[in-house]
This record gives sequence, structure tokens and C-alpha cells, in this order.
Amino acid sequence: MQKVRVLATVPELETKPQLLKQIQDLSPHLEVAYQLSTDDKVTADALRDVEVLYTQRPPAHLDNANQLKWIQFSFTGVDKMINRPFFDPDRGIIITTGAGAHAGSVAEYCLAAMGLLSRDFLVFYKDQQSKVRDRSHSHMGDLHGNTLGVIGYGNIGREVGRLAHNHHMKILALSRRPDHRESSGMQWPDVGDPHGVLPERYYGPDQLHEMLAHCDFVVSSVPLTPETENLISDREFAAMKPSAYFVHVGRGRTLDDMALARALEQGEIAGAAVDVFRTDPEALSPEHPLWAAENFLLTPHISGNRNELYFQRMNDIICENLRRYLDGRPLLNVATRDSGY
Repeated sequence: MQKVRVLATVPELETKPQLLKQIQDLSPHLEVAYQLSTDDKVTADALRDVEVLYTQRPPAHLDNANQLKWIQFSFTGVDKMINRPFFDPDRGIIITTGAGAHAGSVAEYCLAAMGLLSRDFLVFYKDQQSKVRDRSHSHMGDLHGNTLGVIGYGNIGREVGRLAHNHHMKILALSRRPDHRESSGMQWPDVGDPHGVLPERYYGPDQLHEMLAHCDFVVSSVPLTPETENLISDREFAAMKPSAYFVHVGRGRTLDDMALARALEQGEIAGAAVDVFRTDPEALSPEHPLWAAENFLLTPHISGNRNELYFQRMNDIICENLRRYLDGRPLLNVATRDSGY
């Protein structure tokens, strides 16, 4: 059997030889090479005779890709590159993502943000800066017994659901296919809700407002598609309880940030935490009203830590997919131009 040539260009692997060894040790039928690449053109120029590419920098062109059959990304969101040549279905290149590798860290961010908002920690921090110790302006809410609505019950949403369920919260889930409960992604022990058993009720896309009306907390983690752009806007905030909190870790353009500013200013919701905006990776403009919003946390796209655990889980994904590839089985986390993710 001719060896399958695998090229890894993920920059962080330069200091993680043990992960490259884990890939190579999978099978004697693999030939694994590493080339540091922080540029998509460098990646593209290195593709001659490569069958499998594991990369953080997708190729700028396919001129040298004479053998390329599969690209494994070391990240999840692909909306900004969906029209790149390697996504052309006529080329027959399989594209797989790192979906699930950062589910744990993003879910922890969501639970931390929910606790921070409901306990009024942002208000107390401002008091601290003013050397004031006062609890009279706080209602000190709990997570226990409250209802969480998860918009997008994928890898992240399922882990958010699991952590929230451990806090004795009632889980509601909105899914593109509400009758499809089983997870089709990579599974790790004690992570997520692989069989989809935690939500007390599932809602379809046309039932979003119905779900929002029941929620004390809402977490949005949907990918960006034509159907989800500006999914959360004025009408959605108006459908929430005035006492509800909103946490956004989905793609930036799924949230109308000006609508969020209006909802906070007008008291349509009680607070929010947002990790990704449509301007990402750039900051909001200095004039944006969210900078001055009350009970609002703004973070710079850090919920999904690219730490040691993340890269080990990314390695778990590519190793499992390489086993499947060598066996001729379907790969996990396949992304397509039609689906948008």
C-alpha cells in the first residue's frame, strides 16, 4: 500500500512534537511531515504530492495540489472562506473542522458569564473601583432552578446544556433539525450531551420567539449561514423576559449588536455577555453604545482557548479522522459549501 502523505502546518505544533508523533504512530501507512506556516500562500506552495493537509492557514491557491484529497482545519468557523476554491464541490476535496475541540472552554465561559451577570459582579466591580461596599442594588440571582435556552444545540450547545443541567437548570434547545437528537461529532468522555437527552423541549428555527419567552438565560452558539445572519435582533430581544440574560458565543454576524445596545438601554433584557462581534477581529468603533452599556461584558473572542487541552483534542479529531480515512469510513466534522459550516 502506498503511504498517505500528511502535511501539518499548524504553527503551534512546532513546540508540540508529541502530538506529531501521535499522528505518525497511528499507522505505518502514514508519512507525516511538518512545515511551519503562518501564511496561506506558504501553505499553498507546500502542497505538491500531499494527500492530507492539517492546517490553521488554508491554502491561498491549489496550483500545487496535485494529490490533495482532504483538508483538516485546526479551527471550527469556516464562513469567511466558504467561497474559496478548496470548498468547490467539483474538486472533490473533503473539508473537516475542529468542531468540538473547544466546546468545553466555550461552555465554561458561558456558565461563568451567566453567573457573573446574574450575581451582579459587574456592578460590584464598579463599586470596588469607587471604594464602595454596597449590596442594596443587587438582587443576587441564582442559576439553580432557572430556565436556559440554547440557540444551536451542537458541540458547544450540548456542553453548555450539560454544565447547566449540573446546576439544576431547565434546558430548552433550538435546533435546525429538532427531531435529530444524536450528536454526529467527535465524542469525549463526560463532555456534552451526545444523545440529546437533557433538553426538556426542542424547538425548530421558526419557534425561536416561543422558546425565548420561557428563558431566564439565553446562550447563542449558532454558525453563520444565510439563515442565521442577524438571527438575534430587535424582535428577538423584545421576545425575551426583561429579567433575562443573553450570552453570545456564536459567529459575530449572527448578532445585531446595535439591537443589543437598544435592548440593554431600554431594559428589554437584564444583561448580556458577548465574545464575538461582526467586526471581529477588529474592535467595535469607539463610538459604539455598547462600550458604555450597563451590566454588559465584552470580551475579545477568547471563550475558545487555544490551550494544551484544545490542541490535544484537535489531535484526537485528526487521529480519529485518519483512522476513518485509512479504513474508507465517513469522516467527522465535514463542512460543505451548501451547509455553510
